[in-house]
Amino acid sequence: MSDNQFDLIIVGAGAGGYVAAFRAVQSGLKVALIEKEKVGGICLNWGCVPSKSLQASAELLERLKKAEDFGLSGVDFDKVKPDWETMLKRAQTLAGQFASRTELKLTKSGVKLIKGEAKVLTPEKVLVDGIEYFTKDLVLATGSNYTFPEFLNKVNERFYTPKSIYNLKELPKTMTIIGGGVIGIEFASLFSSLGVKVNLVDHHFPLMPYMDHDLTEYLLEILRRKQIKLYCGFTATAFEDNKLKLEKVGNKTEVLSLDSEVYLSAIARQGNVAGLEPLVSKGLEVHRGHVKTDLRCRTSLPHVYAVGDLNGRFMTAHVAAKEGLTAVETILGNGEDIIYDFMPYNMYSTPEFASVGLTEKEALHKGFLVSTGKFSLSHNAKAQADGDGEGFIKIVFDKKTEEILGVHIATKNATDLIGEAIVAMSSGMTIKQFASLTHPHPTLAEALVDASFKGMGY
Repeated sequence: MSDNQFDLIIVGAGAGGYVAAFRAVQSGLKVALIEKEKVGGICLNWGCVPSKSLQASAELLERLKKAEDFGLSGVDFDKVKPDWETMLKRAQTLAGQFASRTELKLTKSGVKLIKGEAKVLTPEKVLVDGIEYFTKDLVLATGSNYTFPEFLNKVNERFYTPKSIYNLKELPKTMTIIGGGVIGIEFASLFSSLGVKVNLVDHHFPLMPYMDHDLTEYLLEILRRKQIKLYCGFTATAFEDNKLKLEKVGNKTEVLSLDSEVYLSAIARQGNVAGLEPLVSKGLEVHRGHVKTDLRCRTSLPHVYAVGDLNGRFMTAHVAAKEGLTAVETILGNGEDIIYDFMPYNMYSTPEFASVGLTEKEALHKGFLVSTGKFSLSHNAKAQADGDGEGFIKIVFDKKTEEILGVHIATKNATDLIGEAIVAMSSGMTIKQFASLTHPHPTLAEALVDASFKGMGY
């Protein structure tokens, strides 16, 4: 096999791409991984990792304010202030370490890492900086693009995206976030904790309509408590006279204007299909900015797969990684359909939110005999001892079969707790079997058992 001939070429070294590369090379395939920016993609460099570092700083600041409640005196709160420059430095250092370690591991494992922008000429041929590379199978993992609202037809230094926000030089006094999805809410929570007055604009009413209604109600309570001003059911339509114009959805006569130092565009991302035009002309199906795939990440073209944000099914890093593994296993002849119902979503606000499976309303709509168990963390000893006794765990299950249909959590470390629920659901445990598990005491995890007992009427 020549130097430019591979068993598998992967375009994009984000979570879906580099996980696929590791699995493929471990299976004996000759693999090339092409990346035009940084190994690790959005997640390691401008998303999951650095944003969690910033969130950790904000949470520590909030926790310091409770020092006297824990019997710690002598803290001069007038001197405890967020240092944005240092926070950014920590976040970017952490991101850089993870990205460089991943790149080193890739090259040591035998993956050929090609730096440059790929143009996919055919399913078997990819062009990078004038050099042609050939492959038997192709995995597209080109991710997605953060965008600005359509009305912003030129660069404006007051507008940022979740990627460019790391270029912000100092904390503003005021910020308006356009887009109230997971990313928008995370940044709203972060900046409000740092003392920024935040407006949050979203066209949905209520906010986050795909969440379980109990989570949504609690989220609204938290955001209002943080004094984040909500403009639900509004769309940003123009930026005129240095003000953001909002229109009420369904009522264009109701117009508002917001004036902030900084604006963050957290609107829906589009799949990065640039460079895939030759494949589209050969029949690659693209719908609403995303490449269509089946449950094994196969596209409409033979031997071509699309994983991660590009296919738009579930735009999170952990699902991208799962899709990358699935694509490779399918190439190897061992593929299985992904069960997206078992894919969790996490929201790293304060407190955290996490869900897997069906909401209560979705379960009712599907015809299940629905029952729920809901347990408040105010009755959990570990949560109370930690000073984080708010939030709840809710389990949705079928009363007839006792099948667990969904788990919804709002509390500190919700994103860690949801993992146990995924294991229970994917292994087919009933709510009675889940409740029979013995957990250490005191822990947050035992609240999962308590919610199960609540559901069974104990």
